[in-house]
Amino acid sequence: MNTELMKERAKRNWYKFSKNPLSIVGLVVVVSIILIAIFADFVAPYPQHAFVFVDFKNAKSPPTLKNLAGTDLAGRDVLSRIFFGFRYSLLMAVSVLTVATPPGVILGLLAGYMRDTWVDAVIMRVADVFLSLPYIVLALEV
Repeated sequence: MNTELMKERAKRNWYKFSKNPLSIVGLVVVVSIILIAIFADFVAPYPQHAFVFVDFKNAKSPPTLKNLAGTDLAGRDVLSRIFFGFRYSLLMAVSVLTVATPPGVILGLLAGYMRDTWVDAVIMRVADVFLSLPYIVLALEV
């Protein structure tokens, strides 16, 4: 494909994307979370609170200027723990996508290629079973 044509399409797609304010807000939120997860050691107000740390003197304190989200039962800063928690959440998202995408693509291609056969019927009924279950039930099963 011509590179000029690809550049033109990219400009047109960005123009359409940027016209929707909610798209921009979503992009800013996602990029912010990714950057906070990457640079949590530098962004978190108390990085040592993300791991083994106990400060019972400041346990269960409400949000203040010192601890913007308050502290937990062990006196750890909640905001710092949230920032470090982003890392685990993103790691889980990437792991699940890495594991689930290849079988889904292969089964989808197989069902599409063998349309109107028993193979297609079996694959689609299994997919229907997974779609009928609420995601939270599947998450709790693991």
